[in-house]
Amino acid sequence: MKEKEYTGFWDGQLFEIINAEGKKYFTQLIRNESELIIQRPVNKQNVSMLIENGMPVTVYFYEDEKGLHKFDAIIHRQQNGKTSITKPDKEAIQVVQRRQFFRVKAMEDMQLTLPPAEASDEHSEENENETITVTTHDISGGGVAFLTRSQLVEFGDKVTGTLYLKTRKESQMVAFRGKIVNVMKQPNGMFKNAIEFIEMREGTRSKIIQFCISKQIEVRNKLKG
Repeated sequence: MKEKEYTGFWDGQLFEIINAEGKKYFTQLIRNESELIIQRPVNKQNVSMLIENGMPVTVYFYEDEKGLHKFDAIIHRQQNGKTSITKPDKEAIQVVQRRQFFRVKAMEDMQLTLPPAEASDEHSEENENETITVTTHDISGGGVAFLTRSQLVEFGDKVTGTLYLKTRKESQMVAFRGKIVNVMKQPNGMFKNAIEFIEMREGTRSKIIQFCISKQIEVRNKLKG
């Protein structure tokens, strides 16, 4: 059993799970035991993953400063109702070389400039762009999501914005251009809005990815402390 002990796993760690059909789900490690006990995985629409015992999946996670890693696993629904995935040998964990963005929950300030609303009639003056300040819900190298009390954007809208990313070590502003790729009303009446980054330089994207890694490390250290 000793060869299966791997320091990269810690209670509260975020995982992304890809099933055999290529669909992505999100979960969190509850306990690091002989198997990894996880929360029931859900997709972006908060719909639970349909699990058949013995299903093969691929699991993605951040491992300290080494970046994004993955391993193949089998997912189980145990008799007590808990969900688990098999723990990999250390040698089976791979550094991810292909482009894959990992989503991290983070509440950070974001300034967003929205497209102008359509004029109500032909005599109305053209409306100016509206700039709002919101709080992020989650962030990845591919985009960002935020919540609003009312619907402020539409699918396909082009936006510009600035992320104010703070870690214990530093604060930085990251400007971006994006496109609204999802607007979904939540059970509590809020709207979750997803932005995909577009025309982003890799140097800028790297700053966001490094922020995501730093936030995961902060959560791990807080839970361990």
